[in-house]
Amino acid sequence: NNILDSVELAIRENSSPTGTATTLTNEDSGKVIFMDASSANTITLPAIATVTSGWNVKIILTVTGAAGIINTSGAEDKLVGHVVEQAANGSNHTVTADADADRITFVNGAAPGDFVEFTSNGSSFYVFGRSVLENKITLTKED
Repeated sequence: NNILDSVELAIRENSSPTGTATTLTNEDSGKVIFMDASSANTITLPAIATVTSGWNVKIILTVTGAAGIINTSGAEDKLVGHVVEQAANGSNHTVTADADADRITFVNGAAPGDFVEFTSNGSSFYVFGRSVLENKITLTKED
């Protein structure tokens, strides 16, 4: 009879991968992933054909010191969306957009707490990222 008995709380599982290379799977959907980029670190998204519609993760940078890279599987050009960054003095915002990227990079010097969210409809990964520093998250097509 308590209203809270009928409410499902949205607590996301989290993960802090160790090592320099991590490949995500469909089972990682819903996770918050904490990325340590104190040394070069790469996270690879699952192949788009292996994820269900609604697949999503949030990747948060915890430490910087080298590049933190997020790649699509097999360089699939399936990243669609944008990253918003602001100048150090807060005077302006920069938006970087792409419709067929395959890599996101937390550039060395990015701020802990910068993040990128991914949501898939089963044919693309829709991306939204945010950085408190300018030119510290790139959204590119590498192939």
